[in-house]
Amino acid sequence: MLLMALMLPYQIFRVFVPATRRGRPGSHPISKFFRHTFENKKTRQVVGAGLTIILMFSGLMSNIAAANEPLKTDETVMVSPDSQIETKTSLQHPIKGVLAQGFHGLHKGIDILAPLGTEIRPINSGQVIEISFGRIGWGNTVVVEHEQGLKSRYAHMRDINVVEGQAVDKEVVLGTVGMTGWTTGPHLHLETYQYDKAIDPQSVLPEFP
Repeated sequence: MLLMALMLPYQIFRVFVPATRRGRPGSHPISKFFRHTFENKKTRQVVGAGLTIILMFSGLMSNIAAANEPLKTDETVMVSPDSQIETKTSLQHPIKGVLAQGFHGLHKGIDILAPLGTEIRPINSGQVIEISFGRIGWGNTVVVEHEQGLKSRYAHMRDINVVEGQAVDKEVVLGTVGMTGWTTGPHLHLETYQYDKAIDPQSVLPEFP
């Protein structure tokens, strides 16, 4: 803003007073004044310092304004304690096995050790919305969409016994434990999502033995 205010008279002058043609000696005194003023080293330093102060002040005011705003929480990814208690009593473990690895920043799910061919069932009734076969990453995987914005992913499967769009209940066998994808041994990698946000499966499933 400061630079624009300082340059405004010069821009107005250039509109109404044409620039000097080549070969014409000298230039208009006003043009000389503005050119000398804005090409002066000290002037540029002052203008630069002024702009820096303006930007710093603007950032400070923005931070103060943001700090005074009421904190907004995304309620769509929040699960109330009542919902969690209800979920824990209504969901089931997909297989009987040993919990090998938990949920953390670099591992958005849990690993359950079980022998090859162990039958995998959904943690709750729902609809199959994704099936993929692969040799890397999750390998063969199934995703089931449940009620209340909950989804579950079953990865590293050997066999897949369902199709996309199929409705499933807790007794349907989705497939079997395998070693497809990036895995060092037979296990089920289970992920859960609440409104597309990854959550710890142990926060919604019954406790493991």
